[in-house]
Amino acid sequence: MKAVAALLVLWVALGQALPIFETPNDYDLQGNACPLKPAYNQVCPTLCVTNYNLCPSAMTASCPVGQQFCLDGTCAESCEGIANICDCGDSTMPAGYVPCAALSVNITQFDPRNASQIQDVCASTVNMTGASSYPAYTTASVWVTCPVVLPYFTWTEPMWLFVWAYIGFQAAVLVLWHMYKLARERQFHRATLATATASSTPPVSEKQISEKAMDEKKQVDTSDSNSDTSSISEYERLRIRGFKNDIFGYFTMGSVILTSLLYIIFLGCLVSDNYGTLNGVANGVFLTGDLTSQIFCVVWHCAGTWFAVLLIYKSRLVNYFRIESNAHLCPHIQIERKQEPLIFLDDGTKWLARFRQWEATLTRRFGWDILVKTTRVRKTSNNVSYFVFQCMRYIYNPERNRFEPYEYDLGSTHGELRKWTNGITSEEAHQRTELIGPNVIHVKVPSIPRAIVQEFTSLLYLYQLMCMWVWYFFTYYKMGAVQTCVIVLAALVRVFMRLRGDYQIRDMAGQQAPVNVYRDGEWLDVSSSELVPGDIFHVEEQAIVPCDAVLFYGEVVVNESALTGEANPVRKVPIGNDAQVYERNGANKSSSLFAGTVIDQVNMNIHQQTDLSSDNHTSSRAYALVLNTGITTEKGNLIQKILYPSPVSFIFNEHIKIAIGILLVWGLIAFALSIYLMGRGNITSWFYGIFVISEIFSPLLPAAFTINQSVCAARLRRKQINCIDLPRINLSGKVRIFCFDKTGTLTKEGLEFNGTHKANDEKAQTDPRLMDPVLAMGVATCHAVTQVKDRFIGNPVDIESFRAMEWTLQPAAAAEYLDTLVAPADKPDNAPRKTVHVVRRFEFVHARASQSVAVLDTETNRVHVYLKGSFEKIKTMCNYDSLPANYDDLAAEYAKEGCYVLSMAHRDLGELGKDIELKEIKQMSRDDLEKGCDFIGFVLFRNMLKHDTAEAIAELKEGDTRVVMITGDTALTGIFIARECGMIAPHQRVILGDCKAGQMQWTDVDSGETVDVDGVLSKDLHEEHEKQIELALTGRAFEFLCQQDKMRHYLLHTRVFARMTPTDKVDCVKLHMEKGVVAMCGDGGNDCGALRAAHVGLALSDAEASIVSPFSTNNRSVLQAVELLRQGRSALATSFANYKYLIFYGETMAFWELIMFYFTVIGSQPVWIAIDGCTTTPMTIAITQALPAAKLAPSRPTAKPIGIQTLASCFGVIFINFWFLTMSVVWLFKQDWFICNQFDASSINSAQWWLIGDNYEAEIISLVAMTQFFHNAFIVNFGSVHRRHWYRNYLLVFIWCCFFVFISYLTLAPPNPLGCIFRINCGDPAILEQMGYPTPWWYIEPYNSPLGHNVLPVWFRWQLWGYMIANMVAVVIWERFVVLGVARKWAIKRAQRNPDPKRIRFKL
Repeated sequence: MKAVAALLVLWVALGQALPIFETPNDYDLQGNACPLKPAYNQVCPTLCVTNYNLCPSAMTASCPVGQQFCLDGTCAESCEGIANICDCGDSTMPAGYVPCAALSVNITQFDPRNASQIQDVCASTVNMTGASSYPAYTTASVWVTCPVVLPYFTWTEPMWLFVWAYIGFQAAVLVLWHMYKLARERQFHRATLATATASSTPPVSEKQISEKAMDEKKQVDTSDSNSDTSSISEYERLRIRGFKNDIFGYFTMGSVILTSLLYIIFLGCLVSDNYGTLNGVANGVFLTGDLTSQIFCVVWHCAGTWFAVLLIYKSRLVNYFRIESNAHLCPHIQIERKQEPLIFLDDGTKWLARFRQWEATLTRRFGWDILVKTTRVRKTSNNVSYFVFQCMRYIYNPERNRFEPYEYDLGSTHGELRKWTNGITSEEAHQRTELIGPNVIHVKVPSIPRAIVQEFTSLLYLYQLMCMWVWYFFTYYKMGAVQTCVIVLAALVRVFMRLRGDYQIRDMAGQQAPVNVYRDGEWLDVSSSELVPGDIFHVEEQAIVPCDAVLFYGEVVVNESALTGEANPVRKVPIGNDAQVYERNGANKSSSLFAGTVIDQVNMNIHQQTDLSSDNHTSSRAYALVLNTGITTEKGNLIQKILYPSPVSFIFNEHIKIAIGILLVWGLIAFALSIYLMGRGNITSWFYGIFVISEIFSPLLPAAFTINQSVCAARLRRKQINCIDLPRINLSGKVRIFCFDKTGTLTKEGLEFNGTHKANDEKAQTDPRLMDPVLAMGVATCHAVTQVKDRFIGNPVDIESFRAMEWTLQPAAAAEYLDTLVAPADKPDNAPRKTVHVVRRFEFVHARASQSVAVLDTETNRVHVYLKGSFEKIKTMCNYDSLPANYDDLAAEYAKEGCYVLSMAHRDLGELGKDIELKEIKQMSRDDLEKGCDFIGFVLFRNMLKHDTAEAIAELKEGDTRVVMITGDTALTGIFIARECGMIAPHQRVILGDCKAGQMQWTDVDSGETVDVDGVLSKDLHEEHEKQIELALTGRAFEFLCQQDKMRHYLLHTRVFARMTPTDKVDCVKLHMEKGVVAMCGDGGNDCGALRAAHVGLALSDAEASIVSPFSTNNRSVLQAVELLRQGRSALATSFANYKYLIFYGETMAFWELIMFYFTVIGSQPVWIAIDGCTTTPMTIAITQALPAAKLAPSRPTAKPIGIQTLASCFGVIFINFWFLTMSVVWLFKQDWFICNQFDASSINSAQWWLIGDNYEAEIISLVAMTQFFHNAFIVNFGSVHRRHWYRNYLLVFIWCCFFVFISYLTLAPPNPLGCIFRINCGDPAILEQMGYPTPWWYIEPYNSPLGHNVLPVWFRWQLWGYMIANMVAVVIWERFVVLGVARKWAIKRAQRNPDPKRIRFKL
């Protein structure tokens, strides 16, 4: 705005040189009157005489043979029907006058302001004196210039009568429908209000959708069904409304659709008629150019308003034309749910808070914060109403008079589940299918046309479309077509990315296969889509598990990578038949099968008792009970999270909204100026004003962001990083905290067996043959490892230890044994090897942190019980007296060395058949079997760092990113890995926090002493972000501190979070998210929740489960995290570069146009095409080609489009360009050769903009502006902190060089074909010859100026070229050396001296 004010002041100060204050070509710089210029071939007025004999000889009619001279002054073969031009079509004029022939004259000193000069010269040429002028017919000779009478509409023509009738019809239909709808719904709303009042429950409003809560668990059927808690919780957020169809409503909606189409057709007809393609004549239907423009303006505003209203209410529009009624009686359901977007990186500034308050008010007013979805109500065969929302089926419950989700409760204990062993009947299956739906996750992928329509139905595209309509109408269709193609291309990229993701999800969800199910007492082959809870089905090898189930019979090996991301197969065993509570993801995970996982192997124990004793095939086949189907499975929950993510917003988006608002306000001011300057308010000036608005807020801006994100996503794919959420790319550029899982992420996938340490021994033993025999047998047998062909299946730790012991796993030697294992030979001879049998096994469960086996030693016939688990858990389970005094210290010492430490306990049950019977062992509970064990030693493993982990952590820390470890491993092991990889420096003190007996205990890891952590932190006198104390917490301590609301106090001091459950990981990530943008990197296993919760999640896995993460990679290197941040920072910086470039483009264009409008000149059409088509679009694409910096910089790019740095850059460049543009005009008006050769626009039609560029003013302004347009892209490429040096963007540098050569040639070269195309340094051929230039061999369209050329003096061309280079140098100095140099360094030093109290400084 300062620039605009300065321009006005300049205009006042230099009033003698500007046309608003003085007549063009009036006086030269010395005050002398400017000489008048010649005008050639000026047509004389028609000379009308009472007798042809009175016509001067020069105007005597002479027609070719066969033609005659007619009354319109022309020759024709027949004059029939030709009116007399002398009466100008006015019957009141005197009759008897006939025209003479036409005459043209050359005027040596033409004065365009002297209206009678042409007539006077004509009279003098033919020596005609005393003739009167129209309309005074007082002499025998009259000079006649007929007044122009433009055609006009009376607005009662049939075409307009139809328009008025249709408008009235549409308005009447809408008003009548609204009144009709209110009347029809009044009774329903009264009944609803009465019901709510009677129950003391107010009706639910949209504002209350997110506030509804439910304390009690809702049950739909008390016999065998209930609603899942999570489903009910989701249901309580919904507002469900029913709508009935209505014939009048259908008719009204049809009229609205018809009106929308008619608006588009009407605009198309106006554009077509303006070009003359509607009926072959320009403005042949709408009469004149001005009239067509006026009608277009009105229709354009009406259409824009109409479509804006439709888009604002598009989600509710269809149901507006229906009648609301009781939901269960209606064929259509409208579901409403409030959604709150999460603002990432909210800096808490007051002005942004005010804006968000205003925005929140606006969104509430228009209901934009409510997700609205309409779906059809369907009926089951039992006439029960239901609908499907987000893949979940909602059934109408007449008892509660509402729709609710429906699920079956098959029981909560092992015994209750076992009661379903005989399956269900086909009738029951049919009923359950109707209530919960088929076992299919329906992912609706829109067709390509529908997806395109959905993409384009937004206010942003409406703005772009309405701008393009103006461009097409105003004879700028070439650039309109170019920008339309760019916008459509960007939209299609978004559609393609969306559809590709939807197809991936559909393929993942839509798997169906035949399955063998037990119904009606027999095995039937059905489709997996027909499975329902309560079904018993066979588990087949190499088959995909079709549902969530519990294994009843047989043992299976399952590949769960599709669900957890963990590549190691898992062994599943049948559930017991007892009163133990069934925990699908807890103690009974080893008996649970999950949808989407793959059965690698089925192992049958032929002597295992089957409950289906009547079946002859169960002895050789495994079977399971269906628990959950469809969307209620674990896989369904995963897909639902992907399909319906929570809305998110980046502060970048919030600032962009404000920036757009500011630009539109400035656009309105420029619009008003354009209307005043370009025609003083006539209709043509409106088009110029719309042009200015569309340039200030470029329609390309959103497309540029999409193109940049797509380019970055392609670059990430080349680095083997897949992205399914493009906006997260920019967000990754602002990551301040990077959380890492340990095992498989920072360290290698598996653990290396590192030996055992027998109780009371002094050192560990790594050679299996030298280990204590009892301990060695425990290591070799206490596991659940199985073998599929040549591949071991089971826990990776168990597999590693089993391989190290070199034992052999064989099929069970007898029915009563689970496994048979053979020890390696002690000697190389063929002596018999030791053989043992596993007679009982209890699998490892996370809740107990242990596993156990009972093993029969065939050499001694004694039964040994081995108990293995975490050293903390085994300590509480074995006999206390067996524990060595240094148990904790020894375990801690190994953990400090990076070992994964397990403990082994042993119990001798005695001789089989003498001290104990096999039957007794089989009947023992787990607690009975595991009690009374003695500690016999530690089992040690080492988790090795990946070779590039330390390098990655170092680069992240150098890049001002705090790194944190969140692991399920022990704290001491985590601390060792953190030290080894560089998370914790060698000199830093580490204090471990654990919760024991309900109290926090803090221990110095190195000294072992108990400390007061608050005291230790306070004694460290460094700043908070520089303290040399690092904390580590166990999962118990983390949960305790969260309960006490103290975790936030210690959060940024804590480097290692150990023994964290998947839920703890999510909570930990969310706490860090309160401090800044957080990234999480894991292997996609039990950290899926954390990967999804984080602002940026990177899964080092290509399994299906990893797609819950915005980013995933099959390259397991930690350097991928660094690569993601490099690319993210580069993408964010490039987004800002494109943002600034298009801002520069808009402002330069606005000032260029306003200055031209002041002189009523316009650059030639090729100049506009060069700017919009050949400069802006290619440069926008070229900017995105900037490569990321080789290393992470110690800072992050700004995320604030209206932040200080961005504003300083934008205002500085705009100000410099503005003054260079303005001073070029001032400089021009100081030239003697120009001051009397100004362009006089007083007598031209400004609507013909392509004809008013043949002058010096348009030439000079256009050359300077074109230089600014292409050079603006060059300066935004500066900033090598996050991107490679500017010269490494080869495409942009190449395009810049091409344009520099092009502009230089246009400026410096004498008249040439290229310059003449652009109407620069060119002129009419005859004039060029008179100026001494060679006769042009190319065609030159005649110049539209009295001077006939705009060739600049040679010396002035070189000065102008130097002036343009000075402009380029000035903005380079400002951007590169001021903004990115001096000012940036000053801002950094100032921030270091006076840090922002709102900004948290992290300890790296």
